[in-house]
Amino acid sequence: MTGSVWVVLPLACLLAGAFVVYLVARFLTRRNGLLALVTALALAMALVALAILSSMVDVDRLPAWGRSAPGGAWLRAEPGAVVIAGVALGLAVTVIVYSGRYLALDRRYGTFYPLLLLLVAGLVGMVLAADLFNLYLFCEMMSVATYVLVAFRRRTRTAIEAGFKYLVMSSAGTVTILLGIAFVFRETASTALFQRVNAPGLWVRAGVACFVVGLGLKSALVPLHTWLPDAHGRAPSSISAMLSGIVVQSTFYALLRVCLGLGLPSRDLGTLLIVLSLLNMTLGNGLALVQTHTKRLLAYSTIAQVGYLMFSVGVGLRFDLPAAIQAGFFLILAQALMKGLAFLCKGACHFYRGTTTIEQLRGTAVHMPLVAVAFGLALLGLAGVPPLPGFVAKWLVLDGALDSSSALGIVGLVAFLLNSVTALGYYLPLLGKLFSKSPDSARVSVSPWMALPILLLGGLTLAVGLYPGPWLRWTEAASAYLLALGR
Repeated sequence: MTGSVWVVLPLACLLAGAFVVYLVARFLTRRNGLLALVTALALAMALVALAILSSMVDVDRLPAWGRSAPGGAWLRAEPGAVVIAGVALGLAVTVIVYSGRYLALDRRYGTFYPLLLLLVAGLVGMVLAADLFNLYLFCEMMSVATYVLVAFRRRTRTAIEAGFKYLVMSSAGTVTILLGIAFVFRETASTALFQRVNAPGLWVRAGVACFVVGLGLKSALVPLHTWLPDAHGRAPSSISAMLSGIVVQSTFYALLRVCLGLGLPSRDLGTLLIVLSLLNMTLGNGLALVQTHTKRLLAYSTIAQVGYLMFSVGVGLRFDLPAAIQAGFFLILAQALMKGLAFLCKGACHFYRGTTTIEQLRGTAVHMPLVAVAFGLALLGLAGVPPLPGFVAKWLVLDGALDSSSALGIVGLVAFLLNSVTALGYYLPLLGKLFSKSPDSARVSVSPWMALPILLLGGLTLAVGLYPGPWLRWTEAASAYLLALGR
C-alpha cells in the first residue's frame, strides 16, 4: 500500500464499521455486549491503521490522499492531526467497552454504536481534511451525530432540551462557517486550506473571522459557550466523556489549522487566544464553584480547561515558543484521559446508585471503592496535583509563559495561576464527598464492562504523569508543524 492509501484507511474503517454495526443490529442481534465488541473491533482496526500512518508522518513528509482540484476531496496527514485522531480513537475504544454494560437500561443499541462511529469518523476526517469544504462536511458529520447522542435519552425532557439547544447554536456556527468559505472562495477562487495568502484581502480576512466564530462556538470559546453545560450535563456519561475529552479540543485544533492555513499571522492569532483564554478560565472556574450537579460542574470545568489549552497554544504562537505549543498538545492528551475518566466514574455512580448531585456522592468510597479511587485520581489530575498529568501539563505551560518575558505573557500567567488555585475550590469538596462516611455500608459490584475502561484510563493517567517523556516526544512533531504553519 502507498502512503496515500493509509491516510484514508482509518476513516474507511470507521465508516464501514458504522454500516456493519447497523446491519448486525438490524438483522442479526440486538445484544448490547456483542454490538459493543463489533464496534470496538472497528475502532481497533482504525487505530492500527492510524498507528501505521503515524510512522510515515513527520514535519517534512505529509502523506496525502485524493485531489486538490475544485470539487475534489483532499486529505492530508499532519503530525497534529495524527495526535488528535489517535487520542480520539483510543478514548472511543474505552467508551465503547464501557457502554457494553452502561447502555443496559437504554435498549437503543442499534443506533447508539453506529452514531458514535460516525462521530469519531467525522472528527478524524475533520482534522485530516486539507480543503475547507470537506473540513466543513466532516465537521457536520461529527456535529449531527453528536446532536442525536446528546438527546439519546429522548424520554427525558432535559436531554431533548439540551440536544435542541446544541442543535440551534451549532447550526448558527455552521452557517457562519459556510459564509466564511464563500468569502475565501470569492477572493481566491479556491477552497484549499493551506493557501498561505501573503497579503490577505478583505474577503479572506472576513472569512477567517467567520471561521473563528463558527469553530469557536463548537470549541466553547467564551462567550459562545452557553450550549456546553447543558449538552455535556444531560448527555449519557459515555458521550460526555467524548465531548469533554476530545470533541471540543478537535474543533479548536481545526480552528488553528484554518486560521494559520489562510495566512492569519501567528502573532495575531496567539494574542487573540491569550485574551480569550482569560475569559474561559475565569468564567469556567467561577461558575463551576456554584454548581450542585456533578456533571454540570465537570462541564464548566471543561470550559476552564479549554482556556488553559488556548493560553498554552496562544503563548507559543505569540512568542514563537515550540515548547508552549507542545505543552498544549500534551494538555489535550491529559484532558482526554482525566475528563474521560471523571465522566465514566460519574456514569458508574449514576448507573448503580442513581446519583446526580454532588451531595449524593457521599460515601462512594464505601459503596464502590474502585470508582471512588479512580474518580479521585481524575479530580486530582484536573486540579494539577503532582505527579499526575495535569500537573505536568500546567508546569510546561507555566515554563512557556515565563519564557515569553512580556507583559501580556505575565498577565496571562497570573490569571492562569489564580484560576488553577480557584479550581481547587470545587475539586477538593467533591473529592471530600467521595471519601466521606456513609450510614449505608453496602458494597456494589461494578460490571467488568465498566470496571475495565475505568482501570485502563486510571492506569494511563498515572503512567502519563509519572513518565511524560514518551508522550511529549509524540507531540513534539505536532508542535513544530503547527508553529511552522504560522510562519
